Amino acid sequence: MKYFLTCLIIFLVPFLCSAQKKLSKKQFIADSIEIMKPVIIRPQLRVDNRVAYHKGQRLTLNGIDGGVLLKEKLRLALGYYALNDNLSAYDVQIDGIENERQIHLQYASINTEYIYLNKRFFSLGLPLDFGFGKNALSYKNTSTGEITGKESGFVFLTDFGFSAIFKPIRWIGVRGVLGYRKFITSPIKDFNFDGPFNSIGLSVDIREIIKDVKMYKLKKKYKRGNLLGNAVDLITD
Repeated sequence: MKYFLTCLIIFLVPFLCSAQKKLSKKQFIADSIEIMKPVIIRPQLRVDNRVAYHKGQRLTLNGIDGGVLLKEKLRLALGYYALNDNLSAYDVQIDGIENERQIHLQYASINTEYIYLNKRFFSLGLPLDFGFGKNALSYKNTSTGEITGKESGFVFLTDFGFSAIFKPIRWIGVRGVLGYRKFITSPIKDFNFDGPFNSIGLSVDIREIIKDVKMYKLKKKYKRGNLLGNAVDLITD
């Protein structure tokens, strides 16, 4: 009897192992589909710098925004931008003393973008942003550091243009924008800060990071591939 049971177990073990292997493969595929399925809302984060031009001078607005991408088509985000620089076009000498004019621009923004083409390695979009904040011009005696005058007030502006993102890795890319800035409301008379701008920034897709981490853990759980190979595949695919 013992001999019979031993033979039966030996005979059945390969079939049981095969069934378990098939079940594991089937479950792995089901779990993978669950992780990879498209989502309606994807969180995103961007670090941005916008280069504006005023009377031939190059000025940089540094900013950051965070928001969501809806159905891979419409991006909605809130941002913050700041510019603090000297306007070299207004440097003058008064009684032999150097005087300069400094700009201090800070504003929060509602950033929107329609993504009309989205491929693995690049995407193209049409951004439209609205900013609300404060603009100030200070007149400074460069010899003494004394502020001799100041004008400031509320500003309402808009930026619009054309964007492109290059994505060597699915969850991180380099974003470039060519656009035009228009001040709808400006508190300072005889000062026009409208004009073209360009931008180079870093775009991070948080949803893709979360998805890759989940896939990495899933492959580890089901013993698919090796740890290093899986990491490389997830980053480069």
